[in-house]
Amino acid sequence: MTSLWDGALIEARIWHGRRGDVARDFRYFATYVAVPIAAIDRREAPLAVDRAGLWSIRSRDYGDRDGRPLRDFIAGLLAPAGLEDADDVTLVTLPRSSGHGFNPVSFWLCRDPAADLRAVLAEVSNTFGERHFYLCHRPDRGTITASDRLHGDKLFHVSPFLPRSGGYRFRFDTGPGRFGAWIDWLAADGSRMLGTSMVGPARDLTRASVRRAALRHPFQSQKVIALIHLQAARIRARGIAYLRKPPQLSRRVSRVQGTDGKGE
Repeated sequence: MTSLWDGALIEARIWHGRRGDVARDFRYFATYVAVPIAAIDRREAPLAVDRAGLWSIRSRDYGDRDGRPLRDFIAGLLAPAGLEDADDVTLVTLPRSSGHGFNPVSFWLCRDPAADLRAVLAEVSNTFGERHFYLCHRPDRGTITASDRLHGDKLFHVSPFLPRSGGYRFRFDTGPGRFGAWIDWLAADGSRMLGTSMVGPARDLTRASVRRAALRHPFQSQKVIALIHLQAARIRARGIAYLRKPPQLSRRVSRVQGTDGKGE
């Protein structure tokens, strides 16, 4: 079965289910790639890295965006959290298509020498060009299993129809042969107001498989941003108030490690 750490194409089903003042599901499909960051740093991935391509990855789209190796960036976050040994990292992301790139969320999957998942860095972007990093790990820094639910505070404005308050609950399944990420937004009273998921089978990442996927979806990134704006228009048409974006907090990295709704 395909290992995400060897590289993979993920045929993902994306779902957003809003609850409370309006109930409307939002579903679409997208093909993500899982690429070891070492291959990105060496520019030896099966798809174009830092050069033109129907599908491509630009290293400056991730991390500090300062041109340094991605391994240096993630190591600088793992070490202070006591996760130095979780240094085998693969990036699950939406590739650029026809030169255009937008990633609502990318996941840095970090495993240790025993091949156990120990941390996940969720790199979240909004349509205003801002980003926040949620570093997810267990309180004991042990293996993250598919049944673990990790909690942390919501510190980043994403949707113009949801306040920057409450918390997130994360869950991950890293295969083999599949990938799943579930992120729920919880109101201050702990009730789930928005559920999201990204789930799909993984298959081998090769130049041939990337070429076939890119030819099927040459404008995938453009489609995703268009669908997000279309969904926003539908929600606004139902009379839901548009919330003005608050200034982004100076804190750009937060740790998600609680199992009782408390992060650090």
